[in-house]
Amino acid sequence: MDDAVVAVCPSCAQKYRVRRSNVGERARCRKCGQTFKLLEEPPIDDETIFGWVTEDDPSASSVLGSTGVLGQRLNVSAQMPVNDRWVHPTPPDTPRVDFEQLADDGAYFSFPSVDLRDRDLRCSFPHRCAQCLSRDDLELHYVIWIEKIPMRDAALVNETETRSHRVLRLLLEAHGADWFNTLAPLDTLPAPFKEPFPYAICPQCSIPGAVRGRVYGEGAAERCRIIIAHPTIALEFYRNNGGRGTTGYQKLLVASRQRKDNQWKSLAAGVRIRIGQWYHPRSGERFLGYFADRDFDRTERGTAGLILTDQRLIYKKYQALREYMLSEPGTLDIDADRATASVEITQPARPTAVLATTPLAASSLARTLSGLGKDWTIHVSTRP
Repeated sequence: MDDAVVAVCPSCAQKYRVRRSNVGERARCRKCGQTFKLLEEPPIDDETIFGWVTEDDPSASSVLGSTGVLGQRLNVSAQMPVNDRWVHPTPPDTPRVDFEQLADDGAYFSFPSVDLRDRDLRCSFPHRCAQCLSRDDLELHYVIWIEKIPMRDAALVNETETRSHRVLRLLLEAHGADWFNTLAPLDTLPAPFKEPFPYAICPQCSIPGAVRGRVYGEGAAERCRIIIAHPTIALEFYRNNGGRGTTGYQKLLVASRQRKDNQWKSLAAGVRIRIGQWYHPRSGERFLGYFADRDFDRTERGTAGLILTDQRLIYKKYQALREYMLSEPGTLDIDADRATASVEITQPARPTAVLATTPLAASSLARTLSGLGKDWTIHVSTRP
């Protein structure tokens, strides 16, 4: 797409690569469902950086072409409501939560405990896993105010924290924009601490430590504190609560960008543990990405797939464990349609490896490998 420009959804800041001839037409954002006019990306500011930090759809720079936005003209009058996406309430003009600090264990926010009656505050967590940022198969968990649990019973604390309170996708499909009002309160806690304050975790990630709730002070001075481990979740939470433009927001932008650039830490802890069974980094080697094999269930993510470093490709599937040095010539053949992609890796005197993945993952692999400037040939073929 030689005449491509970058357009940005004004609702959620998702970026898309589109043909210049499509500028001025209307499209629907695949991320938030908003219908908007395609316009060229504005000059870089903190909101543009926010989009870079929080986007998990690399279609804006995909070597397989733009897959993120509808390419044809839309009939706006025929648009139907989207039930699998939900736009957060408009953030307030001033922050409704106080940013306290960014520490090793996460970002600290606080607010008066009476504000737990504010629905917009309690539905301000982003719709992505609070551990790995995935948007798939999200289960809702509640912020738990440990100091308010009767007698702080350890078994009750663990059961309350790990209990899933619904699957977000099913709620959105069944209730659309009214999904939040269907959440049940935590009857084991007194008011207002029993009010549902949900965040999301995917089935592959552990729950403890992602989001922690604390209560301190007494009477009119009683306050709630939330500690959010992942800086990108903290960034979106603060943005949804009016934090944009503050000093704390800028700190979170920097921390989120640094976390995103660290590909290894961006993986869920459980995935890193499983990868560690077969991938052992060499001295001075830089980890560039992990690409899961779709022949395996999401609960098995990390047991198989492809690792790309600045020195080699490491392939694992069933009993096969193969290594392809990037210092030697090789070939990457990608065959993709809109839903699936097959990646074939060949190198003289080594067995061929075949990875079943997604078009976006294949695109990211090809783009990253190409950027290393190695003597590797990349072939891409696409099908409708």
